[in-house]
Amino acid sequence: MKTPPQPVTKRERGGCPACGGELRRSHREYAGARRSVDVMICRACGTQVRGEARDDADRPRTVRRTARPLPAEGPPDNFVLDPAAAQLLRQALEAEERRTGD
Repeated sequence: MKTPPQPVTKRERGGCPACGGELRRSHREYAGARRSVDVMICRACGTQVRGEARDDADRPRTVRRTARPLPAEGPPDNFVLDPAAAQLLRQALEAEERRTGD
């Protein structure tokens, strides 16, 4: 059974205004006009607490994507193409190369 949504309280940082419990960051909500609000949730009672609206241009951007090297065995097999379809594709590409002279 799901618990009903808790009331949302506006507060900058600190403990939960309802019970004084620890807050954890949950997500960011769009507040309109290129502004966003951080939403925290109390670990004890589940109350949602919103921070102050900030301009999206002011918040620091974090880059999480890192380049990963290919596996030592080479690229993974393409499971979309079966061997027969791959052979037909190779033949079509070779015929195209012969026509263009590349």
